[in-house]
Formats: sequence, structure tokens, C-alpha cells
Amino acid sequence: PPTAGGQTEGGGPVCGATKMGNNATKMAQDAMGATKKAQMAVGSGLQSMNKCISKETGEREDAAMGVPVTIGLHGPEIVIDGDGMRVSGQGVALASEPIGQDRAYFEFKIARDGDWAVGVAKKAAHAKDGHLGQEAVSWGLRASQLTCLEGDVVGVAFDQGDMPTKLKFYHNGNAQGEHTIEGIRGEVYPAVSVSEHASLLCEFDGENGFIYPPPAGFSGVIACRSLM
Repeated sequence: PPTAGGQTEGGGPVCGATKMGNNATKMAQDAMGATKKAQMAVGSGLQSMNKCISKETGEREDAAMGVPVTIGLHGPEIVIDGDGMRVSGQGVALASEPIGQDRAYFEFKIARDGDWAVGVAKKAAHAKDGHLGQEAVSWGLRASQLTCLEGDVVGVAFDQGDMPTKLKFYHNGNAQGEHTIEGIRGEVYPAVSVSEHASLLCEFDGENGFIYPPPAGFSGVIACRSLM
């Protein structure tokens, strides 16, 4: 029979107790391993989501695995040419992605002067005639509001991180505070409208580089289609 110290009278180990102890240790280790894997999976998922929806920094965090933001829905008389980012013709064109982040910046370079407007719009605006800002589904800055030359750049910054929302404009890197639009609600897309021979080159996500740096805290439009 075993002694009080847990050994047999002959000094040998108690094998049954040792096996039970080993099994208990292994089960505890397995449980700890499963918990660690689950924590890593949750952390990875949150990190991926944060790349799309926590938008405090000015760095472009591409959560869409390289999905570019290009020209999306547009009117029947819009012409897309060049590298697929130059808009001419007549009507409204939207970016391929809505603005899902808190603070987004994008640019338009005037390739050929004419009548144009840049800003943001709801999805329905692509089928509208006329320019941005003429109906309650779009908001923008019109060519007649600035003195621009061919080659000039109009930057647009949309801030929906604070209320009221603010749509701000820049001319060759200089803020145009008097043209700020506040209180835009709902999902909107970067947008441009053209007529009278105007042609604008669009840069939505900064993939090809912005001509002027975004304001502090802003980044190019992030494609969030891989969030699911």
C-alpha cells in the first residue's frame, strides 16, 4: 500500500496518480491553445474591419486588398477616356465607391476648361441632368465660383467624423473656406459634373499620388468592398 508521501512501500511511484496528473495538464494546455487561437482570430478580424471603418489617420489603409477607386456610375453622355480616370462630355459621374470613412480627400485636375463642378453626390445623382448642387442629391463647387486655368487642381475634403458634416474645397492646395458646405447627410460618393467641353482628371484614392497633400487627418477614398 502507498505511504502518506504518495509512494509504495518499495519506493516506486504511484503510476495511476501520475497518469491522471499528466492528462489534466494536457487538457489544460489544449484549452489554453484553443483560447489563444480564438483570440488571434477575433483580433485579426477587428484589425481588418478597423482598416476600413476607423479612419482617424491620414495614411491610406487599403483594406480592400488593392481594389482601386475609379469612375463608377455616370450619365449616358459622359465620356471616360485616357487611363479611365478622365471625365468629359456632359452630365454627372460618380466614383466607384461611396465615402465610408470619417475623413476623405480627393482631387480633380482641370485638363480642359469649360463648365464643371466637383463635390459629392448620392447614388441617384448619376442619372440627373445638369451640374452638382442643382438638386438635393448633390453638393459641389462650380467652375464659376473659382478663377481656374487648365492644369489647376481642385481638392475636395469631406469630413463626416464630426457634426455637422463639412465639405471643403482647395484650389492648388489653398483652402477655399468661403465655399464650405455643411450638414450633408447619408451615403455619398465623390462626384464630378461636366459640360461645355470641360475635361477633368480624377484621383480618388491617391493610388497614383495626389498633387497636393491631403489635410491633416484625411486620406484618399478607401474601397471597403472586402469588409465582408
